[in-house]
Amino acid sequence: MIITIFFTGCSAFKKDELLNEGKLALEKHEYTKAQDLLSQVLTADSTNENARSMYMQAVKMNDAAEYEEKQNYDKAIECLNVIENLKGGSSEIKKEASKKKKEFIKLNEEYKKSQEERKENAKDVSSKEQYKLEQDALKENQKQDALKEKEEQKAQEEENNQQDNKLENTQGDSSQENTGEVIQTPSNNQSQSSNTNQTHQPQQESQI
Repeated sequence: MIITIFFTGCSAFKKDELLNEGKLALEKHEYTKAQDLLSQVLTADSTNENARSMYMQAVKMNDAAEYEEKQNYDKAIECLNVIENLKGGSSEIKKEASKKKKEFIKLNEEYKKSQEERKENAKDVSSKEQYKLEQDALKENQKQDALKEKEEQKAQEEENNQQDNKLENTQGDSSQENTGEVIQTPSNNQSQSSNTNQTHQPQQESQI
């Protein structure tokens, strides 16, 4: 009986020691070490609610720190809410959780506001780029239209020149034809004179 009491006392002393060490590690933000020590206490005494609460505090504080690094303040606030609602545990950790929660709420508002501003800026930049692309496309179309118009004018001018040249050539041919007819008229007269002479010559011979 004395031996049983002795071992029971030693076991209780060991659990209290582990519990105190776990609490100290927790409040020093050594969350992994705190979980290991408090887990030993719970293995020896699963009904120790204080050890269970501090174990949960260590888990949630560690999770909140990881979410803070990722700027996921919504999740970090959820972890801190769990700590605030726990019964028992470290009062220092509860105070720290409440303080951090207020900071995270403010940071979360600023973070979401900055996200909205970035989205709006991105929209503005996108709109400006789209406007620039549209203006460049419009200028290019106007340039192409101007080139096309010049080509059409040039083609029209060439066609007009060809028609003018054709008309001049036609008029030149007509002039040559008229000149040829005038030249032929004297030759006809000469031919008639020649025929007349030939007709009169036999008559003269006859008289002789």
